[in-house]
Amino acid sequence: MAQRLLLGATFYLLWVALSGHFSPFLLVTSVLSVAGVVLLLIHLGLIAKEYQPFALVASLVVYWGWLLVEIAKSNLDVARCVLGLGRPATPTMAWIPAPQKTELCRTLYANSITLTPGTVTVLAEGDHFLVHALHREGIAALNTGEMARRCTDLDENFRGRTA
Repeated sequence: MAQRLLLGATFYLLWVALSGHFSPFLLVTSVLSVAGVVLLLIHLGLIAKEYQPFALVASLVVYWGWLLVEIAKSNLDVARCVLGLGRPATPTMAWIPAPQKTELCRTLYANSITLTPGTVTVLAEGDHFLVHALHREGIAALNTGEMARRCTDLDENFRGRTA
């Protein structure tokens, strides 16, 4: 029970931090909304009794920190290209393996690719994504598997805690 309350408190604090709204009505309705989400997660069996939400939160913080750095680097690269200060664009499309075992993690991977400036996930088919990149190096970076590995690690961490 304490784990579920901690998860609810974490969701609530995240909502308050991200929304920036502090009216009494919104604060009360957000408590009800968070309670509904936690109950739904319990009903769907996504939260086991031994679930440790803060271990998952730590993994998410590490992943998002890494992704934000990648987004910033790609942003600078795209800006240089657009301003004519960097290498010229070499638009490329390629199929990239998506080795994740769950749809949730595949979605995270596809969205992470698209969030990174200069790359867009165009199509998801089976265990591969069709990706368009502004530079050939963007496809090469995805082929190293670093982003895929980090998404897979996050997925395994989550499933290991809820199994």
